[in-house]
Amino acid sequence: MTKIAVVHYIGATERSRSVVCSLLADLVAEGHEVTLLDISAFSIINQDLPSPVVARLLGHRVFTGKFESTLAELGVHHLLLTPGDATRKKIAGDSWGGAEQAIESELLTYFRQPSLDPSSRAMKTMRQQLTTMALSAFDSLSEVFHNSSPDLVVIPNGRTSRQKVARIAAEQRGIDVRFYENARAKRDSYYLGKTQPHDRLASQEEVKQLVSALPKKEITQMAQEWLSERMSPSSGTNTFSGLWAPPSDTKEEKANLAVFFTSSADEYLAFGPMWNIDSWSWQFEAFDCMMTILESRGIGLRLRIHPNLTRKSRSYFKETLKNIGKLQTRHPRLVVDMPYSSTNSYELAQQASYIIAERSTIGLEANLMGKPVWINQASQWDLIADVQQFLTPSDITSEALEPWTVNTYGAEQFVAYWMLQEKPLRYSWKDWSTWNPDKAPLRMKLARLSVRNPWHHRVHLLRLEAERWLNSRTKS
Repeated sequence: MTKIAVVHYIGATERSRSVVCSLLADLVAEGHEVTLLDISAFSIINQDLPSPVVARLLGHRVFTGKFESTLAELGVHHLLLTPGDATRKKIAGDSWGGAEQAIESELLTYFRQPSLDPSSRAMKTMRQQLTTMALSAFDSLSEVFHNSSPDLVVIPNGRTSRQKVARIAAEQRGIDVRFYENARAKRDSYYLGKTQPHDRLASQEEVKQLVSALPKKEITQMAQEWLSERMSPSSGTNTFSGLWAPPSDTKEEKANLAVFFTSSADEYLAFGPMWNIDSWSWQFEAFDCMMTILESRGIGLRLRIHPNLTRKSRSYFKETLKNIGKLQTRHPRLVVDMPYSSTNSYELAQQASYIIAERSTIGLEANLMGKPVWINQASQWDLIADVQQFLTPSDITSEALEPWTVNTYGAEQFVAYWMLQEKPLRYSWKDWSTWNPDKAPLRMKLARLSVRNPWHHRVHLLRLEAERWLNSRTKS
């Protein structure tokens, strides 16, 4: 029997309780001795459901005690760790650098900014709080790993500071580490694997090893199933496809059309050297250079702004509009689809003969369609899919912008790699409440304000909702 410690806290994954309970149930079914290490007390922001009283006043219910009873039914020991219950340990310098990158990523995600420069007072305060809690979590987890000596530690994602220090604490004691996360390729599933989901290099190196035993026909079929699911209006893996107009019946490619897709993953900026490999000085510099060459050929230009832009801070949104204005000034015939547009991105990709993406997943999807794809940033699949990278101005030449006959097999292998590592959820939101937090009605979104949190965070939530509303109604 293998002793496995699973690290968890509410908000660690998008569907925290459903994902972790499904993972625990699978591990128990495999015959392992499992302990849940709950580090929720090390959170500086509580992302839990509102209290049962508040939910009931708003016409809903929270099933208090269901999580604990589920753990008891599974026979999982629930160990709730608290700050200050361990002797101070040291994190080696290089390892702490990784934790600092995780903190930067958290700050970018929380404040919805393109960068942390200049750093506001709120950013400085939160950075200090995250640092304190990360060090404290490292202390407590190191103590537990020393006393219990698990054979394996399973941590969520690995992106945030608490997740990062959990990995460091385990690895310093020579304990194997696995990662779990929300599904990346299948509806109602979760990921479990050896590789941290945002590790661009390790994940691509792992692809052929995991899919090598599969027949090529099966790999292709898995990739096409994934693509069909992503394109479906009811997709469980692409939350935006349901907002777009259904694609028209015509599948005709427009040989004179180039479509540029922006990205939304700003947290990648804090992931260190493996992600920061380009030298562009402003957001659309690469697009500008490519548009100039394509225009000279009489190619039509279209820019699709990622739908998630409306969820960014107001300053981020306005700065992006300013950059779009610069592009339109330099390229007057450029057609822009704003983030709130109902234009179907997949239909645009099917029509175009040139696809240019930053690092958005649409690049992978277009590659599966057999489209030549150029990307100007590091991406999760850039070393295995048949794409071209433009990382510096000198990379962009007329010759480099010639379309080619695409080999889709690399992209297919990458998608199959994703799908192989996902397992079905045994639990859903219905086990914890009577409403779906992913599609919460407005009153239940407001109910989040009742969750015990600092007042500045409650103000932050209100500001984000207000800015999202303003962004969605700003037409130019």
